[in-house]
Amino acid sequence: MPTAKYVLDDLMFGIASNSPGNAKGGVMAKLAMRQDLLQLGGYTWLMDAILELSRNFRFQWLEQTGPLVWTQPGISNYPLDMFLQPTDAGKIANLIPSIFRYFLPYDPILGVVNPGSQLLWKTVDAIELMFNTPGIPAYFTRYGTSVRIAPVPYASFPMFMRYQVEHPFSTPPVGSDEFLLDNDWREIAEYAAAERGAINIRMSDYASNYHTILFGDPEFERSSGGRGNPGLIFRRVSQMETDSESQMRQIRPMVPLL
Repeated sequence: MPTAKYVLDDLMFGIASNSPGNAKGGVMAKLAMRQDLLQLGGYTWLMDAILELSRNFRFQWLEQTGPLVWTQPGISNYPLDMFLQPTDAGKIANLIPSIFRYFLPYDPILGVVNPGSQLLWKTVDAIELMFNTPGIPAYFTRYGTSVRIAPVPYASFPMFMRYQVEHPFSTPPVGSDEFLLDNDWREIAEYAAAERGAINIRMSDYASNYHTILFGDPEFERSSGGRGNPGLIFRRVSQMETDSESQMRQIRPMVPLL
């Protein structure tokens, strides 16, 4: 994992600042340079804002590739921890972007090409009829702390998961905690924390203004992005989304029959 560029103090007081006395930006500047923000819960506001963002968007520094695991014939239900790296056992996996399953026969020799495909996500209601139908696993869902796959494997299939862990913090959060979202999301995290702080300290005008900066004006929110001015979150994309947008797209024209 790369070294984080920022810590919570950078977001609270401004880059390279570490106390209210030398603050020059960050959440503190967005809340009128109040000197009592840490006593009122400033680091907790940052933690809550970052946790919310990391639950809704993919961030490369929080993503991991799990170990290779093997299914068991006739078993469709597996503990989530089975798919996580040992160092992530017990952690919360916010997102599961994909599960990759190899086809049989699988050759474990390095350098040998092994074909496979990604499992498609579906709700548990949509695949529960296949929990007792033997076949090649093609779907998955998360149910509580378990991962369910369907159809139920007729043999042992190797697979691995890509997942995003919950952003780590000290208990309670401290200024030296690393900021592991993409660097260009620092400003968004500051505004999100400032909005939370403004609500708590009853600075309602600040809270309303920062909500608009983050999510767009009321018309944009009412129209689900169809009209009005967007906010910072809508305009910002993660590094992975930026990379994907630079790739070629396949288009298949559909010609209506006359």
